Order: sequence, then C-alpha cells, then structure tokens
Amino acid sequence: MPKSKNGRRPPRYFKTNKIDLTNGAQPARAETGAIYKDWGGKIPVALTMPNTYYVGMSSLALQLLYSWFNREDDIVCERIFWEKGAAQAGAPLLSLESARPAADFDLWAFTISWEMDYFNVVELLRQAGIPPLAAERHASHQWDGRHWPLLIAGGPGVTMNPEPVAPFFDAILIGEGEEAVPHLLELCRDALYADRQALLAALDRTPGWYVPSLRPSNRQHVDFRPVERLWVRNLPAHSTSSTLYTPDTEFSNMHMMEIARGCGRGCRFCLAGYVYRPPREQPLDALLRSAEGAMQQGQTKVGLVSAAVSDHTQIDELAVELQRMGASISASSMRMDPISQPLIRALAETGAQTLTVAPEAGSQRLRNVINKTQTEEQMMAAVALAQEYNFPQLKLYFMVGHPTETDDDIQAIIDFTQEARRHFKRRIAINATPFVPKAHTP
Repeated sequence: MPKSKNGRRPPRYFKTNKIDLTNGAQPARAETGAIYKDWGGKIPVALTMPNTYYVGMSSLALQLLYSWFNREDDIVCERIFWEKGAAQAGAPLLSLESARPAADFDLWAFTISWEMDYFNVVELLRQAGIPPLAAERHASHQWDGRHWPLLIAGGPGVTMNPEPVAPFFDAILIGEGEEAVPHLLELCRDALYADRQALLAALDRTPGWYVPSLRPSNRQHVDFRPVERLWVRNLPAHSTSSTLYTPDTEFSNMHMMEIARGCGRGCRFCLAGYVYRPPREQPLDALLRSAEGAMQQGQTKVGLVSAAVSDHTQIDELAVELQRMGASISASSMRMDPISQPLIRALAETGAQTLTVAPEAGSQRLRNVINKTQTEEQMMAAVALAQEYNFPQLKLYFMVGHPTETDDDIQAIIDFTQEARRHFKRRIAINATPFVPKAHTP
C-alpha cells in the first residue's frame, strides 16, 4: 500500500452495498493529540472501549489509559473500536493509528462501562479471528506459532461484577487503574513472550487482579478468595484530564477534567457512589493549570467531570476562575443541595444551553427511599435560576420502577414537571429511564 506524505499508511476503506466502513479513520483525521509510534522493539498494546468511536472517545477513562500506555518508551498503544455492521460485512478489525490487524497486538486492553457492551466484546474477538474463550486461546496458537493476544479488562462494567465476561478474559482489573497499569507493564516486559502462565500467576498474586483461569472453583462458588479493589489514595498525584480532542464525540473538542472521584452521598441506586469510594478531589490549582494548558492549545471548552460536580469543596472558585479565563464551561452532574449559584451563572454566561436537574423520583417519599434527599424546594430554586439566567432548556432526569414505587409516585413525576413549568417558561426535556439494579448497591 502506498504511503502518505507523512510516511504513514493512509486509512483503509471497506465498502459493501449497505455500509461504508473506515474503521474510525474518517473521524481520526480531525483529531489532535493522537500518538503515532514505530513498532520496532516495542510491546504493541490495543486499547478498546467495545463501542463506537463516538462513544469511546467520549470516555475520559479511555483517553487516560491511552496516555498512560504511550508514555512508556517501549510500548506502542493504538485504539480499536467496534462499529455496527462491520463484522457482518466481513471487514477486518484494524487499529486506528496504523491500520494493523487486532491479532498483531500482544496485549489487548478493554475498558468496559456498561453491561450491553459485553456482547460487543465477543463480536470484536470473532471479527478479529481470535477465539473468544480464554480456555481456547490457552490451548492453541496463531497460525505462525505466536501466542494469541493477552486479553485484559477493567472499568466499572467489570468492577461491579466480572463473572459475566470472566470466560473471555485472561485477567480482569477490579478497581482503579492509575497504579495498576505500570505494574502490569513491568510484568509484561518480563514474561509476556517467555512464560504466559507465570505472568498470569504473578497477576493473580497482585492486589486488584482477578485471573479467572486460576480460580476456576469461583464459578462453582467454592473458592471465595477475595480480590482487593484498587483505589488511588493520592488522586492529585495523577493527571485526570483529556489528552485527545476530536469533534466526533458527545463532547466535541472539549477539555474534560475529572475534578473529583467517588461520591459520599450514598444514593441507593448509584454504582459510582459505591465502587469509587471514598470520595476524593483534585485541588483547585491543579485544575486551573490543566484548563490553562488546554486553552493555550486552543481548547476553550472545559467539561467538569464528577459524580457530583457541585460537591467539590472549591466549585464556586473554580467556576469563577474558569469564566475569568474565558472558558466555555459544562458540567456532568450537579446536586442542588446546596445550589452553587456561581457555577450556574458561569454555565449560563459561558454558553451552556441546558441546565440539568435530577430528581430521580417524583415524590419526596420515594426520593427518601433511594436516599436522594434533595427537597422539591431546593430543586425548584435551581429551576428558577435556570429561568433567571436564560438557559434555553431545562432537563429533568427521572427513573421509573424503583422498589416500593406506586401509581402515586408516577403521578408525582407529572406534578413535579408541571410545577417546574410554572418556574421555567422555555423548553423542558424529560428523560425517564427504567431503574436497573447494579451490583454492590443497596
């Protein structure tokens, strides 16, 4: 294949009569921050969120992993994404950066956020021509005698319950990855090409790692050796901000900053509130340095990421300073007890189009059941601020199907919305989703 002017191969296209498949090449052309490395003498790592480019690149976790792997001189990390219809169309599964086949990578790392992506894991492996079951890979080799890629997984979708995907992975990380990745790579340098079983045995002895093939009795509920959940004691020691920018995501060309991790509120349905305990936060000065660095590169949109953005102890100061710097601010999730009026003002005055309020349930009785203790008065005060600061849209989040829910609670959703309409005269969007129980939540 001819090379482009920069010496790299141009993206490959795969066409059928129904679907045009570029394996992510089209959106990648608009990226900034992607890392291209020569493969010589390096361990090749494939990094995947088993979903589309649009969804995967909206994940700050995927961006952080990409940065952690590629900062090592002897590692080359490239991304692979799932595309709807690609496997059925017979398209090979190639990496984004160099269009290499997935089976050429020696380590394949998945970050999984949602249960429905379990199915995409299996589809990706089949598309790549890799046996989905770990036991099949352990008992065979590739056509040229090489090991199959070592498959590992992490993320909230497996931390909460690894067993549904345990047959497919060689090792699964339970918890947070900042301190696990360097140790994993050290083990891979020593044993990835020499003794794969010794590598798995070493991981099995390492806190945070679950190696299903070495704990087969778990599936018969006999061996209950615990796997210690990893969590970062010193979050400020780690950068938790965007490293890649692209217009083809939910957060187009936005500099995302994790301002805090975990949540101490204890909403009974919230996975993040339990698997990422205890709550920790990044200091104000580090966040401002991160935002300033991004803005110097032309990234003026700043997204604040946290389970409860308004719970940061210096959220008012952060909002005021970001606005002073000229940033356009957005926030992932806010509570209204107490209301951060400087944050709401900064959101409005820097161009935010929507203020989101999440009652989760219509009645105070049911909110008390799920420990969502915000009162209707507090939330209506936020709705009134949305009107005062001229937000074009108010979004209300509800869940239906909570334990103990009655018809009166459903009627309360209607009543709450009608009351919100009395305070807010512009567009109101209602998002009502079914309650889905999560492991490790009450």
